[in-house]
Amino acid sequence: METTFKYKGKLYTTPNLEKKLKRMKISIDDIEIVDNPIIKKEEEIEEELNLRQVIVCSNQDEIRRVCYIPKDRHPSIRELFKNHIWNPETKTGVKEITEEYLMTLYYEN
Repeated sequence: METTFKYKGKLYTTPNLEKKLKRMKISIDDIEIVDNPIIKKEEEIEEELNLRQVIVCSNQDEIRRVCYIPKDRHPSIRELFKNHIWNPETKTGVKEITEEYLMTLYYEN
């Protein structure tokens, strides 16, 4: 059975509490045991943010990019990746995402 505890504001989960505390060089008095850690599922987070998951692919590679977009909108590929386009002058963005590469991207389904 795994134990979840809080130490200095961070949550830890371990199958062997004694061993973990020994490795961290702390004692049981230094931690707070968490009975039921609240771990939100991806679907719950999407629902809270009013987002839906879409897959973006390219006909140049086999990479499937998972993106989250507003439920009430369907932005263009260019709009979706506008902050990632490589700018050779300022050397900002993602080198692989060029104007030419954007033309190869499409929504799956």
